[in-house]
Amino acid sequence: MVKISGSPGPKPTSVASVDTPVTKAPSAATVATPRRTSSASSMAAPVAAGAKAPAQRKMEQQLSALPDGPMRQALQKALSSGMSPDDAGAVATALGRLSPTQQKDLAALLSKAGVSTKASPRTDADAERTFLLKAVAGGASGATLKRLADQIRGRPPSNQGFSFNPMSASTGTLAGPLKRAAPASAVDTAAAALKAAMDDIWGTDEDAVFKALEGLDASQRKQVAQKYEKLTGTSLQDALNLELEGADLKRALEALEGQAKAAPTAPVKAATKTAAATAVPAATASDIQKNLDAIVVKTKDEGTIQRGNAVELNDIIPRNVAKWEPPKAHVYNPLKKAVEARNKAQAAVNAATTEPAKKAAQEKLKAADQAVQAQGEKLKAWMKEEKHLKTNPSLRSAMAEAKLAERALSKLEKQQKKAKVPKDPVEAEKFKQTQKTALDAAKTKVTDAQAKVKTVKDGLIARIDNYSPMVDVRQTRSDVTVNGVTVRMRDGRETPYTNSWNAVDGGALTGDSEEQVTSQLEKSGISEDRQKILGSISGLEGTFSKVNTWDIGRVSWGFAQWTLGADGNGTLAEFMRDLKKTNPEQYEKHFGKFGIGIDGKGVVLTRPDGTVLKGVEAAEAIRTDVKLAAVFMAAGADSDMQAAQVTYASEGKITAARNTTVSVPGKDAEGKATTVKLRLKDVVTSEYGNAIMADLAINAGSGARVAKAALEKYVKDKGVDPAKVKEWGPDAEKAVIAALEGASRSERVKHHTKAGFSKATGSFGD
Repeated sequence: MVKISGSPGPKPTSVASVDTPVTKAPSAATVATPRRTSSASSMAAPVAAGAKAPAQRKMEQQLSALPDGPMRQALQKALSSGMSPDDAGAVATALGRLSPTQQKDLAALLSKAGVSTKASPRTDADAERTFLLKAVAGGASGATLKRLADQIRGRPPSNQGFSFNPMSASTGTLAGPLKRAAPASAVDTAAAALKAAMDDIWGTDEDAVFKALEGLDASQRKQVAQKYEKLTGTSLQDALNLELEGADLKRALEALEGQAKAAPTAPVKAATKTAAATAVPAATASDIQKNLDAIVVKTKDEGTIQRGNAVELNDIIPRNVAKWEPPKAHVYNPLKKAVEARNKAQAAVNAATTEPAKKAAQEKLKAADQAVQAQGEKLKAWMKEEKHLKTNPSLRSAMAEAKLAERALSKLEKQQKKAKVPKDPVEAEKFKQTQKTALDAAKTKVTDAQAKVKTVKDGLIARIDNYSPMVDVRQTRSDVTVNGVTVRMRDGRETPYTNSWNAVDGGALTGDSEEQVTSQLEKSGISEDRQKILGSISGLEGTFSKVNTWDIGRVSWGFAQWTLGADGNGTLAEFMRDLKKTNPEQYEKHFGKFGIGIDGKGVVLTRPDGTVLKGVEAAEAIRTDVKLAAVFMAAGADSDMQAAQVTYASEGKITAARNTTVSVPGKDAEGKATTVKLRLKDVVTSEYGNAIMADLAINAGSGARVAKAALEKYVKDKGVDPAKVKEWGPDAEKAVIAALEGASRSERVKHHTKAGFSKATGSFGD
């Protein structure tokens, strides 16, 4: 399961007006300064004429003590919807105890729950509002309350009175009238906490899992596991294996088995002046909101444009294998050009003013339509090729299941052949029957898995047959100003690798250009050969502020187009980690102040409401938020950030690849076995070799790995003397270069070949 720390943040709101600045409306969470009002206030609860019951009078007094605002309005509405005076009094008392921050948070949630009719058109808003108020009276606040609000909004009960209990056992049921819950045992509390922490909709709260498990004694651990299974129908150990992974799973299982060790207490260190000088405070949630509100967005609807259907192509065949001939781009680009020609032909028809001109233009349009269909058929044929079709995720998964079933059957057949049959005839018959039953079940699994492969494959082929080569795409231009830098981006952009029409690409309008890349490279102090390599790679990728969000890298940024990657922990995450370590002030200025963080597992996004997204969820939130995409673009226009990009690309990619060590076994001059540790730079000494190794390191993250594998294979096949690398190194580099070229996309290899890099041994000057 994908793990998140909270509910996803709100999606960006589209702007209705053209070229109108987007500014954030005052938050509904804003609460007036608490002030006491008289019981005669217009916000007091309605009461029946005549004498009032003591509970009614007490409730009115409690209600009158609340400040005007969303909380009081919500309680008023709950009363009018049937909440009893006793319950209302309990709620009012709980509201009065909340801190100003808690009041503000609750006010925001209540506003969303329908304090005004405009805020919530849902018919179950009253029930949701009442539920939240009762939750507060039951002790819920802060993150717990936000989680409850998201849960009931995700599963609206529609007049079911919220009979389910989303809170922990210690809180009590919130569906009926409020009652003081009986003290819950440690076992019940831990089991309920584990259930809440591993909710199948909201992901897993790892810290809550650890807190629930660690510190229990042996008997409690067993009882908690039993209670959890009773609550969920799933064994606790199975749930942990499903929800957690890696170090988190290990820690949880150790706690469940009683092997958890107390974390060592870190020694207290005296604060140093250096630490104090370099410490950069993280932005608070309110700071993040303020900084995001300061970002100005202007949009313009640029109308509907016909595009080649890249998105469906990349949904069916998402992978881009370097060794494919022809590559995906070479097959798709003719369709793209045909659609562009078709658009021009359509424009000519629209512009024609005479009947003969219109007739001639229509003939050209007809021919253009036929060209689009012809290119579409070629693309369909390419998609249907077995090697391409097998990269489809659904088909790959089905084929993997079939292989697993086939291996299991083969293993079982071998085991049964070796098994000893009992000598007793009765036992022997039972034994054979047991074997047959197991064998039949294994064969059934194989048959079912193979049938699934066929079904998935037939479905894919049907999709390809129905593939429409041309689609209508709505395009919007956005000009966004961040930190005083204006960037421009568009959605609906088309490439052979586009997998979302809603994605964007763009960059800064000023402060960034090809000339700026050249200038920064020259000022960097790196060697001319490194400048030439990075300049060539930038020619393929873009300039410093360039961002695109349309491919599987989710967010690609900079002159080397580092990406957040499919898991949110790609090469851009590596850059961010390095920047935060080496220049925290720069990091906070461009990323941290907007809630964009980084940890050892990938990108982290803190939303203004305090919600924290990690990994995939964080990357997707950045990808789909115009303001956050603009943050990266604007950062790339800063000269200090540009210098940081150059340094990181040179050291992190070129130097790192060249310094990769390789153990070279062989025999010395006397015929004795020996092993020498070399570095790739001892063998890859040409300009061209270093260029394509760096390019593959930046573009695919595999330059050093491919080169190392090729070198290891060479020395194994050739049986060289490791100490005489100067003798066999030049021939080995040829083998390494061939491997690097084979792992690279052909258009990139051609680009670097045209750049004129020398292949001569020793031509690279470090």
